[in-house]
Amino acid sequence: MADGPLAGFRILDLTQVVSGPFCTMQLGDLGADVIKIEPPEGDATRVFGRPAKGGVTASFLNFNRNKRSVVVDLKKEHGRDLVRRLAVKADAFIENNRPGVADRLGIGYADIRRLNPKIIYCSICGFGPKGQYANAPAYDPVIQGFSGMAFLQGGREGKPTAVKMALADKISGMTAALSIVSALHAARNRGVGQYIRVAMTEAMMAFTANDATYLGYTFQPDADYKDKVPKSGSLDPFKTSDGWVTIAPFTDEQWERLCAGLGHAEWWQVESRADRMRAALKGIAKLLPERETAHWLKVLEEADVPHGPVHNYDTLFAEPEVVANENFTVYEHPQGGQVRTVNPGMRFSETPARMWRTPPRLGEHTEEVLREAGFERDQVEELRAEKVIN
Repeated sequence: MADGPLAGFRILDLTQVVSGPFCTMQLGDLGADVIKIEPPEGDATRVFGRPAKGGVTASFLNFNRNKRSVVVDLKKEHGRDLVRRLAVKADAFIENNRPGVADRLGIGYADIRRLNPKIIYCSICGFGPKGQYANAPAYDPVIQGFSGMAFLQGGREGKPTAVKMALADKISGMTAALSIVSALHAARNRGVGQYIRVAMTEAMMAFTANDATYLGYTFQPDADYKDKVPKSGSLDPFKTSDGWVTIAPFTDEQWERLCAGLGHAEWWQVESRADRMRAALKGIAKLLPERETAHWLKVLEEADVPHGPVHNYDTLFAEPEVVANENFTVYEHPQGGQVRTVNPGMRFSETPARMWRTPPRLGEHTEEVLREAGFERDQVEELRAEKVIN
């Protein structure tokens, strides 16, 4: 049973792929009862995700724990009626269709709000409500490019490069999860629901555009300031003889301790700060390949400078810090066998966030959920005979 802070809330989840499922997985981690409405063929990641084992894909497993699966054919009117009936007893409804699709199906915000005025209805889409792209389709790489993220990753070569994960999808999902939790709180206080539109471009720009990279565009006019933004390579990992380390000094004191700890206090004794940083970065890049990572980690620890090793996933799972904090769990899935999952990224002292339901089989909970909603057994069988449900 769920014992997280959202225990008792019911979420109707009509999302697929990553952005929506990542959002609802977080709500499920927090204890919400998430009912995942899937088409007869299932979420797209059940089919296209890789790799697969025992008829289930890693992509689906990694975004769909703590949910119940109900198969409903929304192409049929009885299927849409079923969703509307389930929405009456839901606290929140989330979808990530292309704008306009839910309205055409008769399950848009206006349709659901008439049945349940307290509903929190969240739509995740590509772009904001105005402009030529308002109703355009969008996937993660499109949003990374549009939002400026791909340009930021271009490095010295200046070639736009996408982050090698579904970053825009997940940032949008996290934004949606925060929005839904906030709206649920407001609904309890005020007694009214509301509509939330999370545009992936807007979520990404809100996440990236206030960072140091854009300092040159904060004060106006831009032309007076953007050439004054400091260029620092200190966030890039440094090569050692057997791997990489990150070093992230921020204050002058940290830089001074770093240089002294490395045996080159003179690097931080140049007149201007910019020249000191250039000398230090150049010297560090030349020095660190002479010794192994473990040696430098000890030196950096003694200098009390922010630092860390650079892991790949082969080494991350064995990292003592990760093992001690039990950041990953291995569980038994009825189809996939032993499966590793990352644990929720927050810790509650009284209402823990955790995996309390394994990712569901397609349609595993269809009858269970419908019976809870008041459908009689013969009604369920009738819907199954009409292929409205599985």
